[in-house]
Amino acid sequence: MQIKVWDLPTRLFHWLLVISLCGSALSVFYLDDMNLHAYCGYAVLVLLVFRLLWGFYGGHWSRFTSFIPSVRASLAYLRQNGVWQQPGHNPLAAWSVWAMLIVLLLQVASGLCADDDAGFSGPLSAWVSSYSVELFTYYHADIGKWLLFALIGLHLGAVLFQVFYRRQDLLRAMWSGYRWWPLGNPERSSDDARQRLKALVIFSLSTALVLTGIYVLQTTVNS
Repeated sequence: MQIKVWDLPTRLFHWLLVISLCGSALSVFYLDDMNLHAYCGYAVLVLLVFRLLWGFYGGHWSRFTSFIPSVRASLAYLRQNGVWQQPGHNPLAAWSVWAMLIVLLLQVASGLCADDDAGFSGPLSAWVSSYSVELFTYYHADIGKWLLFALIGLHLGAVLFQVFYRRQDLLRAMWSGYRWWPLGNPERSSDDARQRLKALVIFSLSTALVLTGIYVLQTTVNS
């Protein structure tokens, strides 16, 4: 039977994050446009703030309580040859999601504190010591980005493995929200108009929080 696994806000978050990360990479590697890179970073931060809040208020399978990483569950999942009795994230995917969120937060935070010595300074760089700025800049440019690329590569590899080897409709599920599930009668994610309005309010608050914070920091430094 078809069940709703991923609500619309979660799916929009996923694809907007993909677009923002692609824009962030292109702005550095091909366009050499640090202003565009910063705007993409701000977009990623807005999305991350939204996702952290949506992890408490979203649909059932989008909530953090539905995919808490567990060593025991991960080992059991491996012993069962990748068989999982839930339509949401399997134990290994749960580790992947948490790792991605943490690394993205570190990458954005380090970018806010970085200074490339070529005319661009993050809005937090004036609020930390010069030594800290050097550390944040080094992490952002030489460690964090490669760690992020590695996680993205692992994520894509895992998705392709599930799609082509295990015949799981993960891509269609993240696009439509629905997934075919033959086992029992699992929990479905709420995705009605009220839920989407709640997501819009949370996203608006996330945007206002990030943009206001950046504006205040930059205005204070320039005044």
